[in-house]
Amino acid sequence: MKPVKFAFFFVSAFLFLSQIAFAQYNSKIYADGELLVKFKDGTVSAAAVSVNSQFGARVAEEFPELGWQRVKLPAGLSVETAVARYANLADVEYVQPNYLYHLQATPNDPQFTNTAMYGLAKISAPAAWDLTTGSAAVVVANIDTGMKYTHEDLAANMWTNPGEINGNNIDDDGNGFVDDYYGYDFFFNDSNPLDENGHGTHTGGTIGAVGNNSLGVVGVNWNVRLMAIKIYNSGGFGTTSTMLINAYNYIRMMKNRGVNIRVTNNSYSGCDEACGYDQATKDALDAMGNAGILNVFAAGNNDRNIETAPIFPASYTSPSILSVAASTSTDTKASFSNFGSTSVDLAAPGVEILSTVRLSNNYGTLSGTSMAAPHVTGAAALLAAYNPNLSVASLKATLMNTVDPLTQWNGVVKTGGRLNVDRALRNQTVCTFNLSATEFRTSSLGGSGSINVTAPTNCDYSVKSNADWITVNSPNVGSGNSTVSFTVQSINIPDVFRTGTITIGDRTFYVFQGTPFMGRSRILDFDGDLRTDYAAIQNSSGSMIWHVNQSASGYVTQNFGLFADDAAVPNDFDGDGRTDYAVWRSSNGTFYVLQSGNNTFRGLQFGAAGDN
Repeated sequence: MKPVKFAFFFVSAFLFLSQIAFAQYNSKIYADGELLVKFKDGTVSAAAVSVNSQFGARVAEEFPELGWQRVKLPAGLSVETAVARYANLADVEYVQPNYLYHLQATPNDPQFTNTAMYGLAKISAPAAWDLTTGSAAVVVANIDTGMKYTHEDLAANMWTNPGEINGNNIDDDGNGFVDDYYGYDFFFNDSNPLDENGHGTHTGGTIGAVGNNSLGVVGVNWNVRLMAIKIYNSGGFGTTSTMLINAYNYIRMMKNRGVNIRVTNNSYSGCDEACGYDQATKDALDAMGNAGILNVFAAGNNDRNIETAPIFPASYTSPSILSVAASTSTDTKASFSNFGSTSVDLAAPGVEILSTVRLSNNYGTLSGTSMAAPHVTGAAALLAAYNPNLSVASLKATLMNTVDPLTQWNGVVKTGGRLNVDRALRNQTVCTFNLSATEFRTSSLGGSGSINVTAPTNCDYSVKSNADWITVNSPNVGSGNSTVSFTVQSINIPDVFRTGTITIGDRTFYVFQGTPFMGRSRILDFDGDLRTDYAAIQNSSGSMIWHVNQSASGYVTQNFGLFADDAAVPNDFDGDGRTDYAVWRSSNGTFYVLQSGNNTFRGLQFGAAGDN
């Protein structure tokens, strides 16, 4: 079959004088029911007439000087099928869909063309806006000095608590916070997160200043919801670990209560809120990540390598943290920006960035990794709007895997490049974590083992032992393809059986230790909750005991019988369409059945002893 070739042409009614935004061949980017065909002997040849007639197509337009025709396909013949059929004919030189070309979405915000908004062009936001300009369903928590939520270019994109009546001094939604309408002020412990410094209003504008409203600037998201979380006073100093933990816990609680918080912006680092490693703060931060929230952090403004001189929270090894360095308008490293070949993930514009400011309804420029981080936060929110199904790991990996690689960033940040949100939307990474095994079995003496993890590049995951007798020897955070090693302690007590697990990303690895197994099964629903449980048979003192890890209620022990000749038989014994589990005792010809319908046992006499 002849290969299909594609070319760009000035096609009637579909070409606009613009920068072309071209995507992959799919039904979203070409006209339905039409083809462009080039015949070897020209558009007026007998072959052209014959081929079109053969497929029931009619000529809608000709470009004789180029040798092309635009043909209309008959009803029922898809573009994809027609391309394949035309391409298989000797008289056809080229065939392609009639591609749709369109203008890149450009907002009417007057400051958009200001050179101080170069950051949006650098990260290819205008091309990304052809796919999505954001969504009011996506919430970003901006952890900063608060926000001027009445600003003309922010007000329409501010998150407001649907369960709270503003200003009535009542905790209407029962979440423990009175009047948390726009968010909360954890510095002064009140319900008014109004910005007294200006920093948070500026970062919020980069994330999501309202787009296409004929006012001021535009954010990476034209449409989003910004939750104001205040942790600083007017001077921008004084936040404690407790304030951070309370802020993180509030965000996690609201996420778990149904607020679709997908990402936080954290444009702070170093002293005085994080002068060293702070386990309590890290635990609260990790809990946000476990709740499904990506946490973007500024790398800091000390012009230092944070590989050798860590700065927190950006230096925490947490799967949910994305650390950002600052780049200039020429894509070089900002003179002040921290860096690190493994600790800082990517770069984003952070020098002389124009955005909203606190005073009046005004605008101004600021520089810092604080200005770089919200470009990435905004990109994460835009990506979450475009594909709501992406996990934290997938959001992070996608943003890292689609940077513009730049020589000057090699060895400076992990990805060696600067953010490109358009490439992120068009080339998503979906993180899946596959394990080389699902279980490890050992005697009471214990032992060591390892698990190979297979995952796409930059898909980060946590590793955690859920039993104090299982020690993970490898790092507690992995990325991409890697190996997890572990050690199982000895029991020193005969005839004891125990089960533990290691959580690797969203996967569970089982560790069984003790008396050897006679059999096992994991295709059963012992507790009737329609999810798979895991059971193992232990032969102890002449009886068959099933140790069952039930998905609904955890670990239990079930005794199915008393004799060593018990044998396992799965079937639907109670007629409810789900698998039950029975033990056949050949010595007395009886099935002992655990029924999924009511999770009870009953004995069924099938015949005389010895029947098979």
